[in-house]
Amino acid sequence: MVRKLAVVNQKGGVGKTTTVLNLGAALAEQNRRVLLIDFDPQAALTASLGLDPYVIRRSAYSLLMSERSSVGRLVVNVRGRLGLIPASVDLASAAVTIGAKRRDAYRLREALERSPIPFDYILIDTPPSLDILTANSLVAATEILLPVQCHYLAMRGVRAVMDMAARIQQGFNPSLRLLGVLPTLYRADSPHAREVLQEIRTVFPSRTFSTIVQYSEALAEAPIVGQPVLEYAPDDPASQAYRALAQEIINHESPS
Repeated sequence: MVRKLAVVNQKGGVGKTTTVLNLGAALAEQNRRVLLIDFDPQAALTASLGLDPYVIRRSAYSLLMSERSSVGRLVVNVRGRLGLIPASVDLASAAVTIGAKRRDAYRLREALERSPIPFDYILIDTPPSLDILTANSLVAATEILLPVQCHYLAMRGVRAVMDMAARIQQGFNPSLRLLGVLPTLYRADSPHAREVLQEIRTVFPSRTFSTIVQYSEALAEAPIVGQPVLEYAPDDPASQAYRALAQEIINHESPS
C-alpha cells in the first residue's frame, strides 16, 4: 500500500524541500518507487531538480484545477525510481482561485485516487503557510513528517501545525497521523541548538526521529547543480543522515 507523507511546517527555511528531495532519493536507493509532489508555489523542489517552473506546462496546478487531470501524465522521471510532479508559477494563483468550500480540501486526494500509479511512497512538499494547499496535502496524506530547525523560533510554529493537523484529522482525514519530527540544521557546537533538540525530544518523546540532520554546506550547494545531496556529496554527513532517516521510515512500513 502506498504511503503518502506530507512534509509540513508553516515556517520557511526549516528544511522541508531539502527533506522531501533527499529522503526521496534515499528511499529510491533502497529500491522504493517514490513520487515527489511539489505543492509549494515557490517551486524550490522543482528548481532543485534542474527544472524551470516558468516553462513547465504540466504541473501540480492541474491536480487542483482539472477534474480530468491524470497523475501519470504529469509525472516527470528525474532519477531511476524517483518521479516528480513539478510546480509551476500557476500554482500560486490556485490558492487564490479555489474556494473555501469543504470539497475544495479534497482536490489533491481525489486526483491521486482517480488515477492511482505504482509508487511505494508519495512525498508532498508543502508551502510555508497553513493555507488551502497545505490543507489539501494533509487531506491527501496518511502521515505527517514535521521538520523542525534546531532554533527557538522554529519551535514556535509547531503548535499551529499540530492544531491544523488535528482539525484535518477530525473533520476530513481520520487516518492522518504524525509519523515523526525531524530535527534539522543542527549545529553540535551550539548550546542553543542542543537546548532546542532537547525540547523537541521532550515535547515529542515517542515521535522524534533518532536521525538528526546537521547543518551542511553541501545541502545548500547540491540544488545549484540540480542534484540531491546524496549524489552531489554521497559521503557528506547530511547524505548519511537522510539514508538513516529513510531506513527509520522503512522500518515503520506497518505503522501502529
